[in-house]
Formats: sequence, C-alpha cells, structure tokens
Amino acid sequence: MKGFATLLKKELQEQLRTHRIIIVAGVFLLFGLTVPLLTKHLPDILEMSGVDIGSGFPLPTATMAMADYASNISQIGTLVIILITMGAISKERESGTAALVLSKPVDYAAFVTAKFTVLGLTTLIGTVLGGLACWGYTVWLFNDVPSWGFLFLNMTLLLYLLLAIAITLLFSSIFRNQLAAGALGLVSIIVFSIASGLPWIGKYMPGELLSWGSSLLAGELGMAWEAVAITLAFIILSLYFSWTGLRKKEL
Repeated sequence: MKGFATLLKKELQEQLRTHRIIIVAGVFLLFGLTVPLLTKHLPDILEMSGVDIGSGFPLPTATMAMADYASNISQIGTLVIILITMGAISKERESGTAALVLSKPVDYAAFVTAKFTVLGLTTLIGTVLGGLACWGYTVWLFNDVPSWGFLFLNMTLLLYLLLAIAITLLFSSIFRNQLAAGALGLVSIIVFSIASGLPWIGKYMPGELLSWGSSLLAGELGMAWEAVAITLAFIILSLYFSWTGLRKKEL
C-alpha cells in the first residue's frame, strides 16, 4: 500500500495532538479502577442507603467484578470508540484534508488502513490499561481471581471494539456528516448485539463474542469460533468497502 508508513505517522501524530489516546485510556482506566471497588462494596452501599438486601443477595465475587467491568466497556467503551472514529474520514472530507492527502502519491487503501491501525492501537492501549487496572484491583479486593478467563474476555472484547471501529469508518467514508456516521455505527453495533440473541443465527453474530468471553471467565469451555470468523469478515469487508467506495466519491 503506497504511502502507508507516512499516513500511519500522520495518524499517530493526530491521535496525540487531539489527546484521543489519553481520553480512551482514561475512560478504560476509570472503569478498571472503580467497577471492582463498587462491586465489592455494593452490599454495604445498599445497606447504608436503607435498602434491605436480605439473605438472598449474592455475595460479590471476582468473577462478578470482572464481568461488570466488561459489560461497562462493551457499552460505554464502545460508545467512546465510535465517537473518536466517526469523524476520522468524514471530517477530513468536509475540511478538504482528505482531497489534499489523496492528491499525493498514496492510495485509498493505505489512507483507510492507516486510520484503522492507529484507532485500533488506541483501543488496544485502553483495553490493556483498563484490563490491568481491573485485574490488579480485583486481585487486591477478592480471592480466586480467574486471571486466564479475564484475559480471554478482554481479547474477545478487543475484537468487538475493532469491529465498531471498522463499521464506523465505513459510514464515515460514506457520509460527510460525522454525526450520521456515528449514529449508524452505533445502530449497527446494537443490531449485532440484538441479533446474537436470535435462534439459528445468534451464535454466528459478533455479539456472541461477549457471551463467549463471559463463559470463559466463568470457567466454561464454550466455543464461538464461528462468531470470531464472521466478525473478522465484517471488519475486512468494512475496510474494503470504505476504500473502494471512497475512491468513487467526490472528495
């Protein structure tokens, strides 16, 4: 891909200049530090609030804390990732930057792939930092921490977030309005999540990744390789249609 290294450097500088890496890392760290603490002390908080939790209230566990963390990241984290991605191409088309960059000896595939790579790297940094914070705090607060299960859960979560990036990039390449790109990216992720609960096709949908990760966290040896393959296919196709569609559009 002609010009990929140059565009990759440009995108990295853009991420640092706009503090997106700090924002994503900060959000993931916030959940990594606060969720285990809230899970641990939730019964005490409810009792102090005057809520009668009764004897049937489940005692907080390490698995519960880590599952709550992943649930928060799959929702709020996904939203943050979509917000930092939605203007990646549409904003540059609107400002004329895309036309200027693509008038140089670089190709469209390199243009889109460089953005995906850097956004993926930003997401990876956030996932690693948030995951380590959650794991460390959970080890401190609880016993019997399912470390390997949590590692696999974070891997499925990362793949799910990469899908959100790829789909939002696709809509960002189609629409000049970044709000439209973000809204459609979010709707697509919601649809995938809902579809994972449907019979017959649910086990093939990207949303099944999170269910698989949760099962691994709980010590169950389920398999969801079909969902992994479908998710990877969606990512590749989204990137492909992003640069082929962008080539046909007036920048």
